[in-house]
Amino acid sequence: MSASDKEELQETALGELQAQQSLLLDKIDELRTIGVGGLVELPQLIVCGAQSSGKSSVLEAISRVRFPTKSNVCTRFATEVSLRRLPTPRFKVSIESGPSEKTAEEKAKLGSFSSPEFDNIDQLPDLIESAQKCMTGLDRFGFSEDILKVEICGPDQPELTLVDLPGLYSASSETQSVEGIGIVEGITQRYMQNTRSIILMVISANDDFHNQSVRNNATRCDPSHERTVGIVTQPDRMYQDSETEASWLEIIRGEKSQLKLGWFALVNRSFKTKDVSDDERDRIEKEFFNTGNWSSVPRDRVGISSLRQSLSRILLKHIRSNLPGLISDIEEKIRSRRSQLEKLGPSRSTIHEQRGFLFRLSDQFVRLTRDGVNGQYDDPFFGGLNASDDRWETRLRAIVRVYNEYFAEAMYARGFAEIIVDDSADESSYQALGRDKNLYAPSPPELVIFKRRSELETEITQMVPQYLGRELPGNANQLLVGALFRKQSKPWEAIAHKHLIQVWSSVSSFVGELLRTFTDDHTYGLLQAIVIGPELENMKTRILAKLDELTAHNKNGYPLPLGNAFLDNMQKVKSDRHFLNLQETLGSGPQNITPERLRYATDRLVASSSRFCASEIIDQMQAYYDTTITTFINNVAILAIENCLLEPLPLILTSKTIHDMPDSQVKTLAAEPPSCQEERARLGRELEKLQAGLQVLGQFNIAKGPKPSLNPAESVHERQTSQYPTPTPSPFAGAQRLSSPGNVAANLTPPTSKSNIFAPQPTSSTSSGLFSNPSFGENSFGTTPSQSSFGSSENLFQPQRPTSFMNISEPDSPGPGPPKRGKTGSGLFGGSSSTREPYYYSTTDENTGFEHIYMHICGSPAYIDLSPEEVRVDYYVEDEDEEL
Repeated sequence: MSASDKEELQETALGELQAQQSLLLDKIDELRTIGVGGLVELPQLIVCGAQSSGKSSVLEAISRVRFPTKSNVCTRFATEVSLRRLPTPRFKVSIESGPSEKTAEEKAKLGSFSSPEFDNIDQLPDLIESAQKCMTGLDRFGFSEDILKVEICGPDQPELTLVDLPGLYSASSETQSVEGIGIVEGITQRYMQNTRSIILMVISANDDFHNQSVRNNATRCDPSHERTVGIVTQPDRMYQDSETEASWLEIIRGEKSQLKLGWFALVNRSFKTKDVSDDERDRIEKEFFNTGNWSSVPRDRVGISSLRQSLSRILLKHIRSNLPGLISDIEEKIRSRRSQLEKLGPSRSTIHEQRGFLFRLSDQFVRLTRDGVNGQYDDPFFGGLNASDDRWETRLRAIVRVYNEYFAEAMYARGFAEIIVDDSADESSYQALGRDKNLYAPSPPELVIFKRRSELETEITQMVPQYLGRELPGNANQLLVGALFRKQSKPWEAIAHKHLIQVWSSVSSFVGELLRTFTDDHTYGLLQAIVIGPELENMKTRILAKLDELTAHNKNGYPLPLGNAFLDNMQKVKSDRHFLNLQETLGSGPQNITPERLRYATDRLVASSSRFCASEIIDQMQAYYDTTITTFINNVAILAIENCLLEPLPLILTSKTIHDMPDSQVKTLAAEPPSCQEERARLGRELEKLQAGLQVLGQFNIAKGPKPSLNPAESVHERQTSQYPTPTPSPFAGAQRLSSPGNVAANLTPPTSKSNIFAPQPTSSTSSGLFSNPSFGENSFGTTPSQSSFGSSENLFQPQRPTSFMNISEPDSPGPGPPKRGKTGSGLFGGSSSTREPYYYSTTDENTGFEHIYMHICGSPAYIDLSPEEVRVDYYVEDEDEEL
């Protein structure tokens, strides 16, 4: 390859790389221009530091443009500096409106500034001064939310966009108020907290490293130190061989630094050199870093040239890695704005529009309420298959069933006033009864009363004479059974009341969530106060009235058991009691069962008539209690909750309800206040911005699915590939087209060089787009991509040879020489790629076994010989950005 061909190749490769960087940055800037930056976080480089840190000098050194420094112009607002590489110099100054709403006067003031493009750099300071005067909310001691935008283009500019923030300060002066200290701190924090901001932390070497507010702020906002770049200024003002210099040298070398992106050192202009040219300034800086202890610092960490190149690379990687998340955020914001606009509905200024709005709302209410009552959760309102906790309250039937289970368990465990235990039972075994389901259980548990059966029999025996009637001796009086049952079932009403109120509250929450989902806050409040709230209160009154009805007989009536359930329970209670008595008397061993002991145990079951009557009363009360409690639980769940609450719930807001409303009430409920009209207009504007932003990024055609790897070796180029359908072996089977010289160079990078961000990474993905990777099929040699190292981030000099390449087209006939060019694939951002797009193909020399890789780049052929013993590389990319 001739020297002219190499120069042409270098220029082409650099040109394409710069074009890619420029396009990415321009799209992000376009998002800011249309206002998307005020709605989602955008990738950006922010320059932060104290006023004395040399921050302005860093910006001037990067842009090679002198900014005005009088009157502290750049300390009152953020300044966005866009640097682009163009053949001819071009400059432009504009103002981007801040996020806050502005009055008509402020809008007119902001719109009064207009700056056409100009090519004379001497005009820039005056234009910046003029723009400052037009910025809103700015007085002598105040700050503006508006952003000053300065666009600088020229042949020597890097592809960068930086946001220069007001300098931090800690002491007030005639031109800097005390209040401004906190304001500047807040502005800096707000920009730093943007997780898509790369923080350029500028610190003077003369200042104490550990006592810097900018460092403390950066650590708080970026605790993992993954998106902070340290820039040390004024290193020439330190004493040579001092402890301060040694400490900074360790930090910049990375020996004491925690920053993943590292540190850089720059020499600022001094008072003596403030008027020298940019080239002279760079020469002085380079001379300083080549002398003394600074000569030991890696060259890529000192000087403005290294910083400019590194920042271009860092910003490009940062934007690449953030694009999928940025697009997802914009899509989510679009969904949110659409949802809010749907809640507001179309404009409703007439009574017809207002009644139509209520009709649509009532239809949704009836449909979703019935779904909730019936347990049909197909609608997105209910949260889908795996509803999160915040959507749990929408699953009404599930909630009611859970609470019904709690209610039943509480009733069975703690529905009695006194726990009647046998004389030999241990009370501790009853202490935890029902405590795990404490939603309706008594609190504290110590309120539960235990009573021995013998004690209760004694009490009843004393009461029997007072209740004697016409019953035969030894029989229980039903009045006494009823009195004892009423005492034992007294807690039922309180537990049921708590349960009904809990279910009613869940129904009320369900209705509220439904209305909040489909209406705005203003309409929701009116519907809740005028229609829904009164109806829900009526329903609560009805369920509590039903509870009074269900408990009335238990409180005032007498036992009326029906069917065989009572008799069965009675027999079971007696059988259990007799068994316990026999077991207590006879013991558990068969040797204890003798005629004498059996007679003794039987005699114990026979007592006096009064004692026998008391035992019968307790048995009958327990049997009746066990029969009645299940009926009561079912009645509460069906007659109260189902019949009085759930079944009529969808009927509280139907189309008939809206039809029967007088116009005055319809207008009260559905008429829009001015705030709703303003909200609809605001949401409409934001939706337009977000949709425009999504359209701006749409050309990147990023594939849906998992976010791409942040591996810097991952390719940013789109590769159009196809399986090469060769019916017969061909020396050119498996030829592949590459998207840019960057890909070719990346494949040829020796292992000692840095990872190349454009190196192709074969994966299983078949999608195309900025982050897509080729999907390798089986090649003509029968190997799979995993068997090939070509194009991977692994060592090119591994023993295995690359044997798999992508096809670009089928040659007209087998034979030596390159195949004809196939169809042009997609370019970097989804458009047609250039006809000068490079490609390569390979052949194997049968005599030597060497594999020849032919590359056609912009019409200039080259080749590389690969063998297990030797690799000859005609050219390769030494670094990730520009050096070839």
